This record gives sequence, C-alpha cells and structure tokens, in this order.
Amino acid sequence: MLHFTYLMCAEISRFCWYTLGPVCELNGILMSSSPPLDRALQYGDGLFTTAVVQNGAIALWDFHKQRLLSDSHRLMIDINGEKLEVEAFQQAKALKNGVLKIHLSAGTGGRGYQRAEDTVPTVTYSYHQIPSHYAGWRKNGIEISVSPVQLGVQPLLAGIKHLNRLEQVLVKQQLTFDDAIVTSIDGYVIEASASNVFWYANGTWYTPALTKCGVEGVFRRFITAYFETKGQAAEVGNYFLSDVFVADALFLCNALMEIVPVRSLHHDGRVYNFDIQPVRHLQQQLANRAMT
Repeated sequence: MLHFTYLMCAEISRFCWYTLGPVCELNGILMSSSPPLDRALQYGDGLFTTAVVQNGAIALWDFHKQRLLSDSHRLMIDINGEKLEVEAFQQAKALKNGVLKIHLSAGTGGRGYQRAEDTVPTVTYSYHQIPSHYAGWRKNGIEISVSPVQLGVQPLLAGIKHLNRLEQVLVKQQLTFDDAIVTSIDGYVIEASASNVFWYANGTWYTPALTKCGVEGVFRRFITAYFETKGQAAEVGNYFLSDVFVADALFLCNALMEIVPVRSLHHDGRVYNFDIQPVRHLQQQLANRAMT
C-alpha cells in the first residue's frame, strides 16, 4: 500500500514522500520510516528529474519518463514505469502549474555501500516555482564565463542525472556571470552549471558528447530529436573551448529555462560576442512544442 505524506517547509509549498513501507512520526512530523538511513541521503544512491507542469500536464513527459527508466536501469534500481507514470500524473494534476521534481532513491538499508537484497526504491515528489528570471533570460539573453571547476571523467555515470551533484554545487558557488561553460578535466566542453550547451557555426548546430561525464538533459534530447525530424541533426562530438569561441551563436537549455541565448562569453580577459538571431529562430520553431 502506498502511503502519502505531506510535509511543509519554507522552500517548497508541498512535499510528498512515497514509500512502500510504513510511516512514522518524528518530532511531530509524519515521514517515511528511517528517512535518515535512505541511500539517497547516505550515498547519493539515486537519481532525479525536474519537469515543468502547465495546466496539470507534465511538459516533455515522454522524455522525462524515458530518462528515469534508462537511468534507473543503469544504476540497477528496479522501478515500475507504469506506476511511476500514474503517480506523476496525479502529482501534476494536484500541482496544476509549477515545477515537479521527481526524486528516485534506491531505498533504505544495506551494509555500507552495499544495498540490501530486499531494498525497495523510494520515490519523492516535491513542488517548486519556475525561477522568475528565466523568462528574462530567454528574452534578453545572458552573459557567461568559463568555470574554473572541471568535471571528473566517469563513463559509467556519464549522462545520468544522479544525485551526486557536488561538482555542480562547486560550479554554482564560483559563478561570476549569469552562468558558465564547464569543461572536463581533459579540456573538453561538456555543459553549463545546470544546463546543456549548443552552438551554431557555418550553418550547423553543435553540442558536446556526454559519454565521459555530464548530464544528458531532457531538453537536449528534445532539441536533438527535433533536429532529426527536420533532417538537420546536430553534430555531437568532443569539442574544445576554441570551437565555442568562433561560433556564430550559442545557447544553454534545460527543461525549466528552455532555450536561453548567450550574448557574450568572458574568458581570460577576452569577450566573445554572439548573434542571438539564430537562437531566436530556433525558439520560434520550437514554440509550444515542449508541451506535447
């Protein structure tokens, strides 16, 4: 039997913990049994996705569901996709408008890093607001830099939106502009602080390969799928900062901010400016498609 428990806090309007086990009361608050021992908290053993909800519907749900299922399979977390979909739709209808974060943990228990054989996955849903500055970013564009923080290389986790996000925390802590390009320790362009990167040069769109590190965002998948339908697939590969510096246009994207043009990139005392018109054109092409 699923237990629904709602918690209130200052940062989110409503918090729902789903678990297949019993619930208990701790300091007057109902919560899942032994949440401090949850493997997500103990070891970052899990994954998440963050989706826009409009009029009770989850934008890009097929892409979110596909990633949740594929990422959980790679992390060897067994989830019921049909049940997850039903629950997510119920949460979206209750939220109506805003941001729905779906947080999947491997569950509780086990000895140290080793999961217990009977560990049952836990799914948490939380409600948030879309950051208010994203609309302005989409309209006016942003200025970015290159982060001094570089990503470690781990192909086994590459592309997964897992819960080990300390690198991104460090990137955010050291932002000097609106956002920053993040490279790997071997110098390849990977992503931004919480979004994927595309640039336009000589009539072609490019985006970094994510086979060694980085997160394969839902909106990145959406855009590459759109390009494929138009017969103009984005070139995916290993690129250096020098490739970005000579681009005609540049944008960042994720499921919440969607497509954000980059006006300028600051690095080593130089400023690289970009034309936002190609990005504007792409924004217009994709208008309203993200809700399908």
